[in-house]
Amino acid sequence: MNPSILAIADSDSYLKLAVTFLDRLGPSWDRRVALVRTPVMPTEEQIAAAFSGTNFDPRDLQFLTLHQLNSASIPEDIVFAAATGPVVAEAYSRILRSEPVNARRTALISALPGVAYPATAKGWNYRRAGDAFICHSHAEARDFSFMTEDHEGHQPTIMVSKLPFLHSAGFPPEPHKDIQKIVFAPQAKVPGAREEREAILLSLEQTARLNPGLEVTVKLRARAGEPQTHLEAFPYDQLHDDLQASGRLGQHSHLRFETGTMSSVLDRHSALVTVSSTAALESLDRGLPTMILADFGVNEQMINEVFRGSNILGSLDDLESLSFSAPTKAWLRENYFHRMDGSFQESLAILAQQAHHGRLSTDAEVLAFIKNQPMRHRLRTVLPTPVVRVLQKIRRLLNNGGQKNLRSTS
Repeated sequence: MNPSILAIADSDSYLKLAVTFLDRLGPSWDRRVALVRTPVMPTEEQIAAAFSGTNFDPRDLQFLTLHQLNSASIPEDIVFAAATGPVVAEAYSRILRSEPVNARRTALISALPGVAYPATAKGWNYRRAGDAFICHSHAEARDFSFMTEDHEGHQPTIMVSKLPFLHSAGFPPEPHKDIQKIVFAPQAKVPGAREEREAILLSLEQTARLNPGLEVTVKLRARAGEPQTHLEAFPYDQLHDDLQASGRLGQHSHLRFETGTMSSVLDRHSALVTVSSTAALESLDRGLPTMILADFGVNEQMINEVFRGSNILGSLDDLESLSFSAPTKAWLRENYFHRMDGSFQESLAILAQQAHHGRLSTDAEVLAFIKNQPMRHRLRTVLPTPVVRVLQKIRRLLNNGGQKNLRSTS
């Protein structure tokens, strides 16, 4: 009998992780993927992009609600919670509460969909009740291992795999020199300021003008107003229209905007530019010139700290002159381009076997931990992000008001 796994996802980037992860496991596993109904569910185009290049058919995608997640509804040995933190926490809670404490038959694992360095306590705590947490580089695994020292009691086992959409066995090919196309991959959260995003668009336009015949494309994860994993305050396609309307971009823009898969936009003559995006790893994996823009900082807030020491940091001036550098092998080895053996799949198969025979147990500390999860975590699984933020603001105001009243009466 094959080991079995159910992957649940809730947004575009996590659905891609879920599908490509199951695809890499191969036919020796019984595999099923389901999309949890939440406010960040992907569009049909995003679903098609997540399935592209795999052996899975998007028509086989199942849909479910968090209320349907329990031991009675899940026959699989493993649940791979490839979802945003609040959804993972709620899914874990529902499954664990419906299972026998000393004879649990469902193993719980999770992972993040791209660069997860440096490790964050917030991301870890959402997933702490699981049996295993999957990192995609040795640097990530070391950083997350420090999280296990902050709490007593149960901690998930840290496993090291590889991002499933990277195909290099080890080091990727050397980047080519023939750049005929620039692809800019936005990150929804950074840079956050409108003027910084405008500076990128203006520099991309200048790059096209300084290099006649060069094609410049902005590869969007979603168009303005469409759902994606993280809320984008200033979508690039909307900013582009505003810049044109104000005359700052010129009447005839050289920039093209595309959605769909990254692989459909990148070709063998492309180079990729981003501030912080997993797309940089996809680009390196294909042997394409790749640049991380450092003009706005290289730090945890910009989600690009991991690229420090990579030799692919650059500036908007470097972009305009097409000055790309090759990554260092030492950085590649520690960050996402390590060589894999069969140990990860073997460990996963052992975990599935333990679950199948009811040999898993749930720590009492974990049960207490999931019982006391804040209500705001559950609200995030059913309410749109803007609504949650309004409720949080009201809660802070009420708390501050209550504290002032206490001080005035003491």
